[in-house]
Amino acid sequence: MSDPIVDQLKEDERLKIDIPVEEDAPGAAKTAHATTDLMDEFKRLGRQFGDTLQSAFNSEEAKRMETELRAGMKTFADEVERVFREAKDSPTATRVKEEATVVKERVETGDMGRKAQEGIVGGLRWLSDELEKLANQFTPAQQQPPAEKQPPTE
Repeated sequence: MSDPIVDQLKEDERLKIDIPVEEDAPGAAKTAHATTDLMDEFKRLGRQFGDTLQSAFNSEEAKRMETELRAGMKTFADEVERVFREAKDSPTATRVKEEATVVKERVETGDMGRKAQEGIVGGLRWLSDELEKLANQFTPAQQQPPAEKQPPTE
């Protein structure tokens, strides 16, 4: 059972929510007005958004950030360039260059180059033959004259 005083307090504390209902206007006029309002609001929103972006890009903070970003990127590029220069001049890089030169000379003057070339030619010839076989599988055989056709096998 509930207490009558509690019930009265609950009743007094309830919120009233009034939802205004517009009078029904002629449908076409109401829709046209709503469409115009919608277009005007989107136009206003677009202008405001553009103005806000322009203000942000032209602000002192944006200019300062751009300057810092450019300086940071330049420092980064300079550091990468320095590392590449040092690596190029290092003993390891020199040794790798020398070894590559020796291998290049052996390939150009020796038996290794001829064998490599023969292997590549053979491999390409095999691949060409295999592709021809595959293409022949998809090419329909020459059709036989109708009198010579054999009945389908079931």
